[in-house]
Amino acid sequence: MGVAAFAEDLMIDYLIVGAALALAVFILARQVMRIGRGGGCGCDGGSPRIRRQRRPAGRVKGASSYPYSVELRVDGMHCDNCARRVEDVLQALGGIVAEVRLPNTVLVHGERPIDPDALAEAIRTAGYEVTGVQG
Repeated sequence: MGVAAFAEDLMIDYLIVGAALALAVFILARQVMRIGRGGGCGCDGGSPRIRRQRRPAGRVKGASSYPYSVELRVDGMHCDNCARRVEDVLQALGGIVAEVRLPNTVLVHGERPIDPDALAEAIRTAGYEVTGVQG
């Protein structure tokens, strides 16, 4: 193998490595920009992604319309995305309205008596932990 062929093979190797590095930098920059825009917090805690539930169409009754309420203390919420994830997983249970007040309070209002264990289980599936219940 001549020097020219060796240099050509080496150049191809450098081009492949350079392309791989450029792709990695592009992907990293896109992720950083997405997080900066509030598109993802990265604080899943290793939990599976929760598919966002659609909120009911029309007007949702105000909290004062619900006769039952519970206040939960929840660890692990860090941002608006965490808050939305918790609200969505609770409201998917039906008959309740949930309101997160960061950093660790969740107010739940229901049409019928509220089962704190069911709420805690739903929150656990979203990747967070209930540490206290009042009400």
